[in-house]
Amino acid sequence: MDEQTATPKARTMEFSTRLKDLRAQSALSQEQLARRIGVSRQAITKWESGAGRPELESLIALADVFAVSVDALLGVDDAHAGPARGEYRYESATNYDVDGGKHFDIDCGSVYACVIRGYDGEQLRVRVVSNTVANLARHFKVSVDDRPKRLDVQVRRGTGISETLAKDDVTVIIWVPQRYVTTVECAAKAQEAHVRGLTCDGLELDVRTPRLSLDDVHAHVEVNCNLDMEIDCASIDGRVDVNQLSSTSRITVPKDVLTHGLRTRTIVGAGVRQDEDSPTSSSSTAWRAS
Repeated sequence: MDEQTATPKARTMEFSTRLKDLRAQSALSQEQLARRIGVSRQAITKWESGAGRPELESLIALADVFAVSVDALLGVDDAHAGPARGEYRYESATNYDVDGGKHFDIDCGSVYACVIRGYDGEQLRVRVVSNTVANLARHFKVSVDDRPKRLDVQVRRGTGISETLAKDDVTVIIWVPQRYVTTVECAAKAQEAHVRGLTCDGLELDVRTPRLSLDDVHAHVEVNCNLDMEIDCASIDGRVDVNQLSSTSRITVPKDVLTHGLRTRTIVGAGVRQDEDSPTSSSSTAWRAS
């Protein structure tokens, strides 16, 4: 029985089981979880017993605590939702407690997609996922080097899997605890890169990817890539610098933005195009969202 054909009672019981499992994996008591999301312990007991389900606001809070999507919490598998939302057949997860403000230096290596997501929690959470590559914990090692004011995170591919296979169907999803992020630096070779729900002082992306999306990002973003790129800024508050040589990229931005650069082609709002020349730079594009 899948989620779409299950009865309401069955769906409620399936949710209660997922909630209990996620709470146990996070080593939280019912009282601790209740304090995290601002409800009573009795509410958690009710949800875990299958006597009821939380409202949307509480579902979103639960998803943030457990670093999963609301769809995953509800058991909805949306194959078209993108790498940060859909569920996967194989997974290897690494959790690390963060104890203060840090610069996060992340190296994802060569993968199909790299996703960085800010969330309301206290752990760094790294998920290596795939629909075709099993034994991910053996093929990919996640190392965390904790230094004062700095956290180095590296996802390393082992000799048992080729770079071609990794780039075909391996995604790295990194959930960073929003309260402890000062700045973020990320390197990756990927077909897609996504940053969602992140607020920090600075975000530097050294990515070799043809597709980059920034959604609900509040930061000064610097993108370093010498490939032709499609950059989709669905929702962003801050300055974005795109540093390239001998490349042609298209940037889609929200309405009411100022753009500057060498022959910068932008798509503003619903397809209004404008080309501008910058008198000051021949190798970089910079624009600021207002």
